[in-house]
This record gives sequence, structure tokens and C-alpha cells, in this order.
Amino acid sequence: MPVLGRTAFCAAHDVASEAEYKRRRRDAGQLTWHAHLGLSDWPATARALDDVVAGLAEHDQTLDRFGLCLSRSMGVPAAERASAAKETGPRLEAEDWAQVAAAPVQPHLGDFMIGTPAGLENTTHALAAGISTIGNLGQHFAFEPPGGYDDRALTAVTVRAIRAMAALRGQGALVHAYLDDGPAMQFAHYGGYLGWAALELYVVEELLGARLAHCYGGLVPEPSHRAIVGLALDLLRDGDSLGSMIYGNTVEYGRDRQRNLAVLTTSVMIDVATQLRRPTGHAINPVPLSEAERIPDAGEILEVHLLARAVEQEVRRGGPLLDWAWVERRAVEAAAYARAFRDGVLATLADDGVNIDDAAALLLALRRVGPVELERRVQPPAPRELLALETWKHGVVATVAERARTSLPRLDGVRVVLAALEVHDVVRDALARELPQAGAQVIVLPASVSPAEVARVAADEDADAVIVATYNGGALTLARELMGALHEGVKVIFGGVLNEDDGGPLPVDVRPQLTELGVRCVDDIAELGAALVA
Repeated sequence: MPVLGRTAFCAAHDVASEAEYKRRRRDAGQLTWHAHLGLSDWPATARALDDVVAGLAEHDQTLDRFGLCLSRSMGVPAAERASAAKETGPRLEAEDWAQVAAAPVQPHLGDFMIGTPAGLENTTHALAAGISTIGNLGQHFAFEPPGGYDDRALTAVTVRAIRAMAALRGQGALVHAYLDDGPAMQFAHYGGYLGWAALELYVVEELLGARLAHCYGGLVPEPSHRAIVGLALDLLRDGDSLGSMIYGNTVEYGRDRQRNLAVLTTSVMIDVATQLRRPTGHAINPVPLSEAERIPDAGEILEVHLLARAVEQEVRRGGPLLDWAWVERRAVEAAAYARAFRDGVLATLADDGVNIDDAAALLLALRRVGPVELERRVQPPAPRELLALETWKHGVVATVAERARTSLPRLDGVRVVLAALEVHDVVRDALARELPQAGAQVIVLPASVSPAEVARVAADEDADAVIVATYNGGALTLARELMGALHEGVKVIFGGVLNEDDGGPLPVDVRPQLTELGVRCVDDIAELGAALVA
């Protein structure tokens, strides 16, 4: 039987769990605020968190919760972590759990926990420490563990982890599911996105008996879409919501800080207004302006939180100016479609022989079938206005594909191995569509492959080039391993956030070192095309 401990934050606020604290704030008309942190290790992260808390206190402001951005290696069992690439973010040792629980802000663990091979052991450690909002269910469907993993075994671990959460539902345990990280964002419009949310609710709450807390926002840039999703998620629960957090709009950030400031202000304004209109307990996460370039530091996190608090006051003053009628009509339509889509998917899978009353069987089927196939087979009637609410990923894959179509040179006969060795797949999916149209022969690898496996495939397929997308903290290590394993004459092209965790608090840019190794670093499709034919 799992045990729920009590964090220092909950003890200080005289509550048994974060859920109790959130309900108290929600019912009093108060918002909760979230920050995301994850430096090279826990001590560095703890120092940054203390700096943010102290900086807010100087302005009579507080922080309610923080999301700990763990190393991806936390997703594999502890016994296997030493051999896994670390990447940026803490890798928690046994003694670190109590230190995380002693933080002055309530911890949230939403990455590389539930949905990974280490899901049960990590969930058990977190619960014992008093950390009660744990995810990310979306990663069960969309992420590949480092080194790969049998999907049946992975599903069994995920079910056991959710059952552990279910045992403590009455004490406030919440299964966190970030919709934007999972298959939801791959649907064409937000009716399908919310339909996936309805499917997750069915599995977690009806079949397994746990409480689900949805998160959204990082990949929802359109202001009206953010509000519609927030309202519709509450409608799916008939008003009985207690969400984890709303992630700030990250996909419209770039290197122009003034542009990022406008994006930040808009997303915080919409999220505050939505919470005031329909309080669901979601904490609001203002994204630091440097997010697109590198891991933010404490000062950058503090900067956006102070701005967000000022925006909250302005939204409260301007509330009567907002007309919610159009947004609420769209939310009602989206929620109705989502329920119909859920029912249609369950009926379709049942016809396929899936036992839809068995959580493991259903989770495995949903992981294997994917959103594109579900959307093709299940198409409830939808109002024209709902069909126009295109999801960001669906739109941007098409945009990137069109850019590739107009920017790529002819690549007839060029053999390419395409590997996104990270959790983000937008560019990979677009290139997988368009490189063949330019004449290239493309071998697409899953995110779980190792550099040695990439090199083996490149040799077996007689590849001319390897294209690698990487992110946050391991680019140089990855490049050294890959270049050491590849046969001579294979072009290596890297894109993404090309930095390395060198033991300092923040990863450092390593493009010069990559270039010295012979890696071609590219920032856009045109540069990629030039590198392929050079």
C-alpha cells in the first residue's frame, strides 16, 4: 500500500496535500502560480528556487508550486540510470527525495515519472515524500524511453503506477497529464484534442479509479484556443475540476525578447481571465523570455513572475470588458464533440477486439493505433466553427512541410537517416514527409535509439547523411559518440538546442565544438538542404 507523506510546503500551510491547498485557493477566488526549474542537479536547482522565492518575497508575492524538470534518464529504472545519457536536469538519488520535499514551494513531478519504465518506483518515492501531483500520462503514449522498452511491459508499469495513485485519491493524489506532450496535439482540431482528454479521463478515472489533472498550453498559441480548451476541459468534468497547471505559450518564442514579451503578456492575460471566469485550480506558468534559447536562470524566472502578477491585477480590473459568449459556445461544441469522439473510439476499438473495460489493454491499443488512424476512422459530426480550430502541431507540421517543399534542393538518390533523439517530433515529422518528395530515401528512427544504433543503421542502409534533432544538455556528448561510431564519409547534421551540461548551473552552447568535430549545425530548412548537397 503506497503512503502519502507531507511536504514542508503542505505542513507550513496546514494542509494534507496540494489538492487541499488548491481547493482552498480556488474557492477563495485566488490564483496559484507555477514555475518550472531544472538545472544540472538538485542542489543547483534548489538554490535557483530559493532565489526566485526570495525575489518574489521582496515584492510581497509568493510561489505556490514548481515543476522539477528532471533528466530524461529518470525515466529508466534506477539500476539502469548510470548507463543512460543524462541530458539537462537533476537525476534524483535516494537521498534527494527528502530534500525536494523540504523545498519552500510544493513540488510537481510531471516528466519521466508515470508513463515510463521507472514509473512505479518513481511514483512510490514521490508519494512517500508528499509529492502528490505526478505525471505525465501523455509520455506513456508519445515518448520513447532511452534504449527502447517493450510496450506491454511499459503499459503494465504505467497501470501499476496509476493504481498506486488511485489508492491515495482520497488523500489528494492527482495523476498529471500534459495534453500537449501526448497524442492530443496531433489531431487536426481541438475537438479531437479534447476527445483524447476524454479518453484519458475514461481510463484513469472510470477504469483505474484515480483522479486525473489535465494540463495544457505550451503548444496552444492562439488566445481564443487557450480559453476554449480551459473551459471545455471543465465541461468534460461537469464543473468538478482541479487541474495541475496551464503552461505558458512556448511555441511563439524566439530570439527576439520584445516579441517574446508580447507573447508572454497575452498568454498570461488569457490564462488569468479564464481562471477568473471558470476557476479550475490550474496554476499559471509564465514562461521565461529565454526559453527558446536555453534553460532559464533564476533571475529570468523571477522577471516573468513579477510581470505576470502585474498582469493579473490589470485583468481583474478589466474583467467587465470581456465578452465570453463566443468562447463559451465553442467550448460547449468542443466538449460535445469530445464525448462523441471518445464514445466512437471506444466502440471502434471494441469492434477490433480490444477489451475496453481493461485499462492495460486499452492503454496499449491507444499507444499503438495513434491519433491519425483514430481520426480517420472516427469522425463525429462537427460544427464548421469547431473544424476551424486547428491545433498548433497540425498546422505547424504543414507549415514546415511547405517551407521544406519550397526550400529543399533536389535530393535524388541521397540516403538519409533521420533521428529525433529527444521528445519533440514536429520537425522530424515534417522532414519525413518532405525529404522523400525532394527525392531522398529516408529512414526514420524512434527517439529511443542510441548513437551506436544510429551509426549501425547508417552503415546497414549505406546512408549518405544522418540528421539529428537534439535538445537540452547533451549535444556534444551525443556528437562524440555518434562521430566515433559512424563510418567515414557520412555527413552529420545537427539541429535543435545545441548545448551541453558541463557541470555548471546552466548548459553552454557547443556549436563551435560541434563544428570542430565535423558536425554541420543548421537552424532552418534552407541550411539543411545546403548541408545535404554540400
